[in-house]
Amino acid sequence: MRVETFAIFLIGALTSVFTSAESPCIECRQAAFREWQVCFASAKSDTDRAVCKEQGRKTQDQCETSKCANVFSDQEKKDWGQVIDFVKNNTDVIREVGSFKHAVSHASYKVPGESTPSRYMVYILGGNKPTYAVVNVSRLSGELKPTLACITHRSIQEFRGPLPDICK
Repeated sequence: MRVETFAIFLIGALTSVFTSAESPCIECRQAAFREWQVCFASAKSDTDRAVCKEQGRKTQDQCETSKCANVFSDQEKKDWGQVIDFVKNNTDVIREVGSFKHAVSHASYKVPGESTPSRYMVYILGGNKPTYAVVNVSRLSGELKPTLACITHRSIQEFRGPLPDICK
């Protein structure tokens, strides 16, 4: 039963991550999951399954520490700060959500080949239901210019399969 619980946890952890397909983090987690599947399928006893479980945990930890370290550069911190300030002061967001105290970073999207995100998703805390502001950004002369793409109550994690445009 514990191995099955770990399997469900591992599958959930690997599938709930939102990153782009070319991310080293998701590639590491997918490789770890494939390794675990092969090991678990070939396990003949509870001892073998326990070894698979421990190997899976170690591989997952290696992915977390080496590939998935969520470290923002100074520029990324500055950009997120500007996007969050934009959301906090946007009249459409205030009209939709009402009074709220906090907005936090949720996800960002990079166009393939670009080095910086062109879309940000901000989670708004304090409304009647979970609310997300999707903000498109352009960079003119190095300055970030945010525009509100949409306000939605659906998180990107609610989608299965290919990622749709959340604003449609």
